[in-house]
Amino acid sequence: MASSPSGAPSLPLDGPQDPVYRFLLRVARATTQEVADATATTVATARATLAAMAESGLVAPDLDPDAWDVPAPGAAERWAVVPPHAALGGSLARLRADLARAELELAELVDLSRAAVPLRGSELVEVVSGSAAQARRIAELEEGARDTVDVFQSGFNTVTSVEETITDDDRTAGHSYRVVVDAAFLNETAAVRALDERVASGHRVRVVDHALVKLAIADREVAMTQLDASASLVLRGPLVRLATELFDSTWRRSRPYLREGDGLSRDDRQLLQLMMSGLTDAAMASQLGSSPRTVQRRLRALMDTAEVSTRMQLGWHALRNDWV
Repeated sequence: MASSPSGAPSLPLDGPQDPVYRFLLRVARATTQEVADATATTVATARATLAAMAESGLVAPDLDPDAWDVPAPGAAERWAVVPPHAALGGSLARLRADLARAELELAELVDLSRAAVPLRGSELVEVVSGSAAQARRIAELEEGARDTVDVFQSGFNTVTSVEETITDDDRTAGHSYRVVVDAAFLNETAAVRALDERVASGHRVRVVDHALVKLAIADREVAMTQLDASASLVLRGPLVRLATELFDSTWRRSRPYLREGDGLSRDDRQLLQLMMSGLTDAAMASQLGSSPRTVQRRLRALMDTAEVSTRMQLGWHALRNDWV
């Protein structure tokens, strides 16, 4: 399993391996020369990339002598792609386990901080109690940021409703926002409108399939996480570094909320994102301002386009073809 520049584990598709793997997924088998041509590299570079991918279990030598002619140097080296569920499934399981451990460590540290006496005198932790105080403190955190704001958004927003965040307020204009949301947030009233507003404002928005803790980090120097509806913690020092590592790890494993590209409309990408997050037909219809029957009809049309028969297959096709 490969590592990211920060040392955290990542899926084994680094650098030139990603376009090679995507090409082989489309054609199933190819020679070294064909891979070099498809990825605009030299045969030597393609050979080195394929050898590294073979070590990671992403491809395997194709030893079928009847399947190919051997017309030129490099063409004799033939490769077969290993399906994603077999090649990447183990790495993904390990990444999820690593993320679960990181979240558990953060929860344990938060519990220790909350039990400390006195908390209010701590240089690392500030307790904020009550809905009004929490709403005021999170607004101060965002408005006080100089450059960056990183946010986890989840459901059950009792301090500030999602609808209340849909505003023309420009006090945070100019900040670089990264926002990760989960399925619970996408089930909130007006969630899609709020995310569309963020995207229109230049915020980068991504989605995960597991539940998130509520978290906001300003300039990677101060963070705020919610314990429950009644209290939040403002974190500083090493606790912020831990929260930042958790955010960065989650960001790398998330998928874009609305990927740009040809061949699929923005509305269809939005619908696929909601479907893949596990929303019911009624919930999707509510977010998109349509009816469950319309949602079903649109998904059926997308399944026909993808030439699949189930929504699970549609989701897999969408991921493989950069639809979401």
